[in-house]
Amino acid sequence: MDAIRHRVGIKTSIDNAYEAVFTPEKLQGWWATAARGSTELGSQIELEFPGYPSFRWEIAEKSNNERVVLKWVSGPDPWRGSELQFEFVQSDIQVFVTLTHKTTDDTPPEAFQYFCTKWPLFLVSLKEFLETGSGRPYPNDIRIQHDPD
Repeated sequence: MDAIRHRVGIKTSIDNAYEAVFTPEKLQGWWATAARGSTELGSQIELEFPGYPSFRWEIAEKSNNERVVLKWVSGPDPWRGSELQFEFVQSDIQVFVTLTHKTTDDTPPEAFQYFCTKWPLFLVSLKEFLETGSGRPYPNDIRIQHDPD
């Protein structure tokens, strides 16, 4: 199992940062085109990215303002078995959000490379969303490759 780890500092409250990674209304402000589901532990969140199969993530862990773990349930095959861990640390002037994306031994190398490059862009989108009210969720994100139409 390999893991990708990134950290971003965001001028927001720790409550806002924490809720932004599992609350459907906030997820569609920085990551997905649409999101729906419950915020309860053990429930699933569905994320939509037009042109791709929908994702389903289980909220596997929630430690108030400290950590959220999302586990892949279904969606595009390169994500199979993924686990997303978001951790939050309040400093004097910002909240540090650390994302660890754990993949499986079966994750294709090109998918792992994609995740390594794409996550910083979505974390900057999260930062923009929480600091300005406007992020870059799909399809308004910065593209790192050209997909066939």
